[in-house]
Amino acid sequence: MALQPSRLTLYNRLYSICSARVRIAAHLKNIPLVIRECSGDLFKDQSYLSMNPSGTVPTLVADYGNGESITMTQSLSMLDFLEESYSGVMRLIPPVTDMAARSKARDLAALIACDVQPLQSNRATQEFLRLQGREKKVQMAQRHIINGIRVYETMINGSAGRYSIGDELSIADVCLVPMVQAAYRFGLMFDKTAPSQDDAAYPNVLRIVKECESMPAFRESRVMKQVVFPPFVANSFTRIGARVGHDSVTDRPKVRQENSDEKFDKVSL
Repeated sequence: MALQPSRLTLYNRLYSICSARVRIAAHLKNIPLVIRECSGDLFKDQSYLSMNPSGTVPTLVADYGNGESITMTQSLSMLDFLEESYSGVMRLIPPVTDMAARSKARDLAALIACDVQPLQSNRATQEFLRLQGREKKVQMAQRHIINGIRVYETMINGSAGRYSIGDELSIADVCLVPMVQAAYRFGLMFDKTAPSQDDAAYPNVLRIVKECESMPAFRESRVMKQVVFPPFVANSFTRIGARVGHDSVTDRPKVRQENSDEKFDKVSL
């Protein structure tokens, strides 16, 4: 099997923080992806469940052109795969010669991917919505995001430079930025109607996010660049995300999709 696949297909979902991590890493490494935007009905379909039994996104399929393929269903394993398959381009995991930085980068990525994000995921919050109502759902998501970002800020004290680990980008930053964008969605940190969330409480996190979002890989990979939002969603992002330099709501290209008749090539809100 060749080291690099001939084709990479990412099954993607609107608002998916996990999918965003993979898009960012691929963009940083200049790896072409075929993006398949998935509708909600897909996750109950046997054709998708045969690839990803959990019925979630992302799913990454690496085809090698000789009939062999690899299917991955967890974003951190996808980041490892991209790093190892394209090791000569834009390293995102520090080298084995710096085990302290290497371990720290993985620690920070796991903090976001394993401790924080699952608690505000659509699956978790929809269940909480069913049991407790919309207001409690939002409060739960806010609480877990705030706690996670506070821990992240504490963990990078002493290691942060231009980015989370010194002056080199890493998988920590790739995981952090989509998580902070989720904070915008729940009205946190940049929303003037939530004055209790003081920007000064997260100086390193916010500086790093701002630095990352000045790069094309982060701008082009975020949710706002993947879809055309209906007015109520677009207005929400303008209100609580504008201070970080996001695009105007009228300047967002449509999701990049491969032409196909398959049912999962749809955007579903």
